[in-house]
Amino acid sequence: MISRPAIEELEDGSAYDKVLTLPYNDIAPFVIGSLKSFNLPMMTVWVVLALTAFLSVWFWPGVRYAPEHSRIIIGLATGLVAAPVLLIPFHEGLHLIPFRMAGAKDIRCGADLRQGIIYVTAHRFVADLRLFSIVAFTPFVIITAAIIVTMIFCSPWWKWVLSLALFAHTTMCAGDTALIGFMGGFMNRNVYTWDDADRKEAYFYAGKTI
Repeated sequence: MISRPAIEELEDGSAYDKVLTLPYNDIAPFVIGSLKSFNLPMMTVWVVLALTAFLSVWFWPGVRYAPEHSRIIIGLATGLVAAPVLLIPFHEGLHLIPFRMAGAKDIRCGADLRQGIIYVTAHRFVADLRLFSIVAFTPFVIITAAIIVTMIFCSPWWKWVLSLALFAHTTMCAGDTALIGFMGGFMNRNVYTWDDADRKEAYFYAGKTI
């Protein structure tokens, strides 16, 4: 089993600096402020967003091929609303699995509709950068791959709808990506995080520099 410091070790301040306290109600401003960050996780999301935006235009009914039908509004509603909503339980479930495999016991789900976020958190469970990256990126990788594979076998109209759905889902991953990028920004320092789901706050620590 991978050894991670206890919460008490992180909190006593002798070996780790608390680098961020993030209340859940401040997640949206934090993510918005991180969108321009130049790091691999964020750049990956931007590349997928650009690709899906291009495919959404490329497969737009009637632009490059005779449309199967003219139900543009239905396609937009399906790709941008219905499909992303249906993906939510799968997305959040894919966050939960790595937490469970790592030994987290008290896993909770929540939502803040004012910010438009839904989250899965492991109460008082310490995660390092590697584990947090796996937890955060698993839904992005698996759902993106599944949609792309499905698109290969679909008609052009459904390719268009699925490209819209992939664009919407990728935007849903921005929060996870922003946090991975933040934790990865402390070069040559061990970084850890844990959540207090009762207080609705996340805490981030980096090992002290020598």
